[in-house]
Amino acid sequence: MSLRHVRDTYEALGRDDPLYAVLSFDFAKGNRWDPQAFFKRGELEIDTALHDLRQLGLRPVPGRALDFGCGVGRLTQALCSHFDSAVGVDISSAMIEAAGRYNRHGERCNYLLNQRDDLAVLDDASFDFVYSNISLQHSPPRASERYISEFFRVLKPGAVALFQLPSGPRHEPGTLGGWWYDLRRGPLRRAWKRLRGKPAVEMHWVARSRVEELIEQAGGRLVNVRQEGSVRRRRVSLFYTAVRGN
Repeated sequence: MSLRHVRDTYEALGRDDPLYAVLSFDFAKGNRWDPQAFFKRGELEIDTALHDLRQLGLRPVPGRALDFGCGVGRLTQALCSHFDSAVGVDISSAMIEAAGRYNRHGERCNYLLNQRDDLAVLDDASFDFVYSNISLQHSPPRASERYISEFFRVLKPGAVALFQLPSGPRHEPGTLGGWWYDLRRGPLRRAWKRLRGKPAVEMHWVARSRVEELIEQAGGRLVNVRQEGSVRRRRVSLFYTAVRGN
């Protein structure tokens, strides 16, 4: 599976209804999100995330933060309230353009378009904090795995990554199970969505055991894993907290 379908889907959503594409509540469909309420949710989320980190004994240096899969900057803007600067990265140029329109922090907040399955656009050891929520799950597993590894490359030693990704049954590439996963979660899901008149948004998972391997291989140390939401068909949404080693 490639990122082309992800890019094309979010280009369309970013043009037509960008805030709803990020937080898809029925009441907000059709450009009915109140921007103030929308961004307030981002502030509450980041406030809670940093509070939870403090409960784990982690206090990110308030330097430079990365919001991966930033969309219109809901969380990037909130990060600017806690860090000297923040960078939002997204696969959709339409989303990046919308994020620029909503930017309230001037040069302290920057948005970058990235349509690759890596973060080569970002320098090594250049961030004090990496955050990602409801983003990795929309990319094919092999892309998500590479992004996770990249989080630890761009983090400074001792810095923190906090990211969300569903976990489910483990499927190895090149196996029958892996082939069926790619077919079912890729073209078959997109076709089913289109038949129902819905955006062809992909939903993926990476098994927790695989994520833990990736963190270790990238030089990270896993600190905490917590469940977010309920279990659905052997899948559960998890938040991973990890620190880059020295």
